[in-house]
Amino acid sequence: MFLSDVSRLVVAGVDSPNVTVGTKMSIRNVEPEVLNVSINDGNPITLIPNSTKKVSCIAIVADYDGDVDISSVNATFYDPQVSFDKDTDDNNYHYTNSSCSVNLSYGTYNGYADDSYRALANCTFDVWYYADAAQWTCNVSVFDLSGGSGRGVGNENISQLLALGLPDSIDYGVVNATSVSEENQTNVTNYGNVIINLSLEGYAVTQGDGYAMNCTYGSVQNISVQYEKYNLTNSNPGTLNLTQFEANYTNLTSSAVVKFFNLTVRQNDTQNEISKPTYWRIYLPKGVAGNCTGHIVFGATTASGS
Repeated sequence: MFLSDVSRLVVAGVDSPNVTVGTKMSIRNVEPEVLNVSINDGNPITLIPNSTKKVSCIAIVADYDGDVDISSVNATFYDPQVSFDKDTDDNNYHYTNSSCSVNLSYGTYNGYADDSYRALANCTFDVWYYADAAQWTCNVSVFDLSGGSGRGVGNENISQLLALGLPDSIDYGVVNATSVSEENQTNVTNYGNVIINLSLEGYAVTQGDGYAMNCTYGSVQNISVQYEKYNLTNSNPGTLNLTQFEANYTNLTSSAVVKFFNLTVRQNDTQNEISKPTYWRIYLPKGVAGNCTGHIVFGATTASGS
């Protein structure tokens, strides 16, 4: 007698000519994924004059073989308008972190709760003050123990940074009454990431007081602001009389005036080559004596200048 086990046999009924069967399989290894990338907590990046700013690119990564299967994470941070992921590093437009930190027990971040598959990768970059003012991309790659990989990207803006550097003071030395000082050269350095012009104004004690300097003695004790003058393009060395002085220099004013200066952005990663000279003199009128002090306000601006 022939016996047949029909307990798992699926047959079509008289009114049901179709049969549905289940399918299944097991996956041996799953490539890891990047689920989310956030730069600077989702805020525009403000750089620091003449320094670096630590920028964090944080990614939620996942490996469905278990987060312990994640072997490493790396990332690049770059300006995609002038660079690309595999480009060489340059402080103006490209940075690399080849070993991001990985946290397997991070709690919750950006709406992604920790579990046995997810991890938080923190990729930091020391971004220089002259990095491009543009929208940047963070490209994150995650790798597992079997050589599988996944990647994801995020974008964030680096804001314009207007900043300049100058010496603490302009010293005209010893000047005789009714004479013009010797020329002082004062260099201006761009400590930002955009081309700048200069705004200039002067005062003796309080802004807008109409004076260049206040002196300790004399019947007047104040030097009018128009007696302090500058040239932003040419040096005029040697001794000058008042007529020559007025012909070759521009009056300082008690309110800010924007002057064309076109100080470009640093490109050299070894040294700051972006510095330009400005030339200054002052005329000492009658009625002042002793020691004199004043202030000049240098401003960095993107406004067009005269």
